[in-house]
Amino acid sequence: MDDLEHRNSLPKGFQLNEYRIESILGKPGGFGITYLATDTNLDQYVAIKEYLPSDFAIREGVSTVYVKSSSDAESFHWGLKCFTDEARVLARFSHPNIVSVLRFFQENNTAYMVMEYQEGECLTERLKRGIIPEEELLSIVLPLLDGLEQIHAAGFLHRDIKPNNIYIREDNTPVLLDFGSARYAIGQISRSVTSIVSPGYAPLEQYDNEAEEQGPWTDIYALGAVMYFAVSGEAPPPATRRVMKDPMQPAASIGKGRYRRSLLSAIDWALELNEDRRPRTVEQWRDRLMAEPPLSVEVPEHLKVVGITRPSLWARSLCSFAAVGSLILLLLLAGLGIAFVNQNQEMQKHEQALKAAQQQLVEEQHTYGQYAINLEEALAKEEKRLKDMQKLIDKLKHFEPEVVKELTKNHTIRENISLPLYVDIINIRDDDKDGGLVVREFPGSTNKRLGVIPKDTHCVKYTRKSRLQDNSWWSYLEYNDTIKGWVNSGYIRLDVDNLCEKVTAHRTQETEQ
Repeated sequence: MDDLEHRNSLPKGFQLNEYRIESILGKPGGFGITYLATDTNLDQYVAIKEYLPSDFAIREGVSTVYVKSSSDAESFHWGLKCFTDEARVLARFSHPNIVSVLRFFQENNTAYMVMEYQEGECLTERLKRGIIPEEELLSIVLPLLDGLEQIHAAGFLHRDIKPNNIYIREDNTPVLLDFGSARYAIGQISRSVTSIVSPGYAPLEQYDNEAEEQGPWTDIYALGAVMYFAVSGEAPPPATRRVMKDPMQPAASIGKGRYRRSLLSAIDWALELNEDRRPRTVEQWRDRLMAEPPLSVEVPEHLKVVGITRPSLWARSLCSFAAVGSLILLLLLAGLGIAFVNQNQEMQKHEQALKAAQQQLVEEQHTYGQYAINLEEALAKEEKRLKDMQKLIDKLKHFEPEVVKELTKNHTIRENISLPLYVDIINIRDDDKDGGLVVREFPGSTNKRLGVIPKDTHCVKYTRKSRLQDNSWWSYLEYNDTIKGWVNSGYIRLDVDNLCEKVTAHRTQETEQ
């Protein structure tokens, strides 16, 4: 890096309190400089971000920062206050995918934020090697969404999500760096600050310094733009170019056949120019991201009968059977890998229903002629679906990870299930040191423990929330008022008998209504 470009930086070897400057990390921006430094007390690397807005501040001598002119003083000190506030907010977060702030101090007429130094590579470098497959992309995005959710819950926004600010550690876990909230705050009172927005990743509302329409949807647009780059190989056009005649090709077209439709649809949703048409929360967007579109069955024209307002008995029997099959399929997929038991009994019920429908078909075939023949073909297709379901169930009994992934790619919308789900605790060894299943604050075996659910516990409430973390599925359980959190799905199974009772009661109630 040439001397002219870094004329404002601290020199290598400079002692900043207990920190020794080693080099500059990345390219200095218009708002500040980030250094690699050594903590001489602990003998370990840290990253130090220095507040130095180059548009109206300059370093004179070796260390001291000065405002360029008296007219810039207000903007400089306002930005310094925002930089300080940002450091205090970030220091409150404790999340594995948000950069950790270790310390903040003022020196040399400016301020410094000391952060953990991360080994790995910037997402920008990964994108140079080509588009990112779906599984790898989700392993990056889903943890970041959990971190963003915590940021937004605290009433805070990142405002500068882009590949340069996403770092992939050596263990392949992502971390979100370099918040842009303080830089944006300066931009509200001074038009002179360079790079207030990141073209391609900043939504339209960030180009208006006086706009108040910013919220979680602002960060969602930026992360959607990062995902667009990952599936297409290039960033979206700047939001200002998309206003009159949008040149951006939808992700649904670019990634068709290589990514799930729901994932591509979620990217296009996040990149809506009008903020009112974007997802309002991370949770809302995550549900679209992980959901498959609902299955739909087209009725052939020759099966449509004009003038009939009430289905016949055999048609109602088929609809009831199809509804039962669909409900069971939804419950299977909503569990995201929960090992089911006693499925043979359930399959026998379906087979009996199928035989009854076939018998009804034979009895009425002389009346309905060709319609009955078409119905028999439909029943044959339904029977094949049941056999496919049985194969999946047999595989699930062994809880094979690859089978779980296959199911999660084909699960339908979970919101259609209004009944509560309950699970049992299984496979906890008698000599297990915890004495049961450990409940954690976030998905992942290294996160904070909230308590332990005793082994062989029955009827624990399952909220239908599941996440992929460290190549394992995690589910959110509510054991009691004090123990609620995430557990490894490999140690739970759905309480089938209890659930079937509730499904039967629910269907009886619907029939009576």
